[in-house]
Formats: sequence, structure tokens, C-alpha cells
Amino acid sequence: MIFVPFLVFTLIAVIIFLWLRKKLNYWKKYDILTVDASSLIKIKEREHVAFVYQRFYQKLKAENKPYAGFLTLLTPSLLVADLDLLKLVYISEFDAFPDRGFYTNYDDDPLSKNMVRLHGDLWRKVRTKLTPTFSSGRMRQMFDNVEAIGQNFIQVMGEQVEQLNNEVEIRDLCARFTTDVIGNVAFGLECNSLHKPHTEFRIKGDKAFYTIHPFMEMIAATYPKVFQKLGYKVFTNELISFYSGIVKETVAYRERNQVKRNDFLDLLIELKNSPLEEGEYQLDMDDLIAQAFVFFIGGFETSSSTMSFALFELAKNPQVQEKARQNIEEVLEKYKGVFNYESLNDMNYVRQVVQETLRKHPVAPSGRRVCRRRFTFPDSQGLTVEPGVHIMIPVYAIHHDPEIYPQPEIFLPERFTVEERNRRHPMAYLPFGAGPRTCIAERFGMMQTMMGLALLLKNFKFSTCEHTSEHLSFDPFNVRVFNSKEGIYLKVEKV
Repeated sequence: MIFVPFLVFTLIAVIIFLWLRKKLNYWKKYDILTVDASSLIKIKEREHVAFVYQRFYQKLKAENKPYAGFLTLLTPSLLVADLDLLKLVYISEFDAFPDRGFYTNYDDDPLSKNMVRLHGDLWRKVRTKLTPTFSSGRMRQMFDNVEAIGQNFIQVMGEQVEQLNNEVEIRDLCARFTTDVIGNVAFGLECNSLHKPHTEFRIKGDKAFYTIHPFMEMIAATYPKVFQKLGYKVFTNELISFYSGIVKETVAYRERNQVKRNDFLDLLIELKNSPLEEGEYQLDMDDLIAQAFVFFIGGFETSSSTMSFALFELAKNPQVQEKARQNIEEVLEKYKGVFNYESLNDMNYVRQVVQETLRKHPVAPSGRRVCRRRFTFPDSQGLTVEPGVHIMIPVYAIHHDPEIYPQPEIFLPERFTVEERNRRHPMAYLPFGAGPRTCIAERFGMMQTMMGLALLLKNFKFSTCEHTSEHLSFDPFNVRVFNSKEGIYLKVEKV
């Protein structure tokens, strides 16, 4: 009687052992450079994964190799350093690498139905529907709402300067500004977190980033059908209930009272109610909830971090700051003092400041694509990538490659003149990704960030103080975005 259970247990153990050995030895059958990830991770320092990938990248460059294989948990991953091969992955062979590899559970977790996580044909249909909502014409319609919150931002900054004797923690203030902007244009809400820092909307926004367990999600993405049957959710019931309730209530109110605000939610409602052509995808309420949600979490954190990093760099580089301020004054003089969508877009040096900030501190410091069909790289090694392999893109490492950007630690907005940009490989700058899955809200993100910076620089001067860190340190547990671990303190004076 005891023999049969023992035999079954032994058989299961052998099967698991063989399965694990196959997984762990995945790259041994390929004649390519492989890297033991654990040897590059500084566990004691708990560093951000971007710096681990940077050492991968430097090893590849030193050995003149285009890519290296490694394991992420048990998932075979390939870090690609060659920019021509990255162009294939992102653009010309996009159909072989169309997905980001995130886990979704549309039935139990409507927030996971957002466009960042969507894959396959559903992603393509939703992307096609939403692309027109981020045109320059739509940005003009949203501009007044954003600018009004920007003026409120300036007022609150002025109050902080007086109350705190000119020393201000600017990271939290920037996050409150972008929370109010995105809450307004994505949900039609007056969040008022600039005046009330602990408003529920602000708290829920932080939870949306920090309640996702990256390792659990990685396992769930590898075995999605199993986890979907188990009802596993990316986001908590608290977040699902909160954001779903807001969207449903707001949509019902607007439709019942025929309210128009020219914001993102208005555009989603139009798409939901518009007549369909044959074969066209119909957005439903879950789509509206998911897209409004991802627009919020994707917009408030990334833009606020970029603004904070830009102010940090401008405080340490006063000559660059003065040049940016002069650019703002010259453009406003040209437009007779009118601050609008056109005058903002004419502030070319301010744009270069934002672009250089995103080079030095990319808020998405790495990218990922998942192979969906066998593909052979057309390089000298000719590696054939199998479906399921993750392609890792070391964005931070590329942005800090001295062969591409000489003296990469120096903050130099002149790197982004038209002439300089044209000299570089198109894959040498990837803060928003590239190809069909490039960030759909890039235009809005740039508008929001440039507006915040322009209004601040027009009204205030920023410099370092005794509490300003010499170097920024980054939260290693927030693997998706770069976010400083501590506050960013600067001396702020009215101009």
C-alpha cells in the first residue's frame, strides 16, 4: 500500500526535476553568449534592474556581441544590444514581437484590459480606435483644462516657497500637479490634490504602482490560463472598485445630462456610442474603465518624475536653466504674452530640456517584447528565437552609452537639436518605445511636462540647497518606472 504513493511521488519528482533542468539549461543548446543574472545583481545594494541590464549591455559591448541569453526566473530572456536588431524587434519585424508580455484577466480584473497590457488582435483593434484621440487637434482641446491646473500649481508653489523659507520638496508637488491634470482629463474630476495632498485619488494612484507584485505577475504571464482559472488579478479589488465606480458614475452623469468637457473621457464616450463600420471593434464599459485607468497611472507618475528630474538637473546647471527661461520669455514675447498650445510647442529649448531629462533619467528604463513566432536574426550568429522568449531592451544602458552620447552623465540639452538627432541611430533614444507599440500618449505627456516646466521657470528660480542630494538614487522595487527613493529638495525663489 505504501509502495504505490511512493512510486507516484517519485515519478512526479522526476518529472519536475527534468522539467526544471530543461528550463535551467535552455540557452546551452545555442552558441551564443549567456550571462548568469545572479552574478550581475548586487543583492546587498538592492539596486534597480536598469543597472543590472546596464552591466549586461557593457559586457556585450566589450565582447562585441549583439545579444546575450539569460533566465528571468525560469523564463528564457534575450538582452539585445545591437540597435539594428532592436529596429527589427520594434518596427520592421513587429509581427514576430507584438506583445509586451503582461498578464491579463479580462473577466475578473477589468483594469487589466488596458492597452499597455493587451495583446494580439484585441490590442490592434483598441489601438486603432484610440489613436485619433491623441492628435494635435485633441491636444488643443484639452490644453485649457491643463493650463488652468498649471496656474493653480504656480499658486501653490508660491505658497510653499513662503511657508517653507524657500526650501521645497518638489517631487511630491509635481506628482500632485500631474494627479490633478490626469484626474481632470481622464475622469473629469476636480481632484484638488495640490491643496489637499492626501486626497483619495492621490493615494489610490500610488497604490496602483506598488500593489503589483512583479515576480507573481511574471509567473502569471508565463502561465496565464492557469492563473486566469484561479481568478488571479493584477490589481486589488479595492482599486478595481474605486476606478470602475468613478468611470461608471461619470459616464452615466455625462450621458444623462449631455455634459461635454473636451477631455479624454469625452472622447472615450464618443467612441463607445459612435456607429460602427463592418468589422470595427465596439468599446464597452470595461474598455472605458481600463483605458481611463491606464491613462491616469501612466500619465501622473511618468510626467511628475520627469518634471522632478528636470528641475533637479536645472538646479545643478544654472546656465542651462537660464537659457530655458530665456527661451520661454522670447517665445511669449513673440506671441504677445499668450500662453497656448502653439506658443508652448514653439519653446524648442524647453523641449530639449525634457528630452535630455528623459535620456538621462528614462522613466521606463527598460523595455520588453515577447516572441510570438520563430524568427531568425539576420546577424553573423543567426540566432533563431523561439515563441515565448522575452526580448529585453536596455533603454537606460543605451541612453548612457558614451559611444552614442559622449560624456553621458553631463546634462546637455543641445544633444537634441534637429541636427544632432538626425546623426544618431533611430533606436538610440527610446523613452517612449518605438514602432506600432510606442506610447500612444507621448504627445500629451510632453505637453503636460513642458507646460509644468515652462510655468515654473517663468515664475521661479531653482537652485541646490543643503538638503539636495548629490546624486539621485532609485527605488529598486518599482521595476517599471524610475522613481527616486527620497524626496528632491531644492531652493526655490520667485523670479
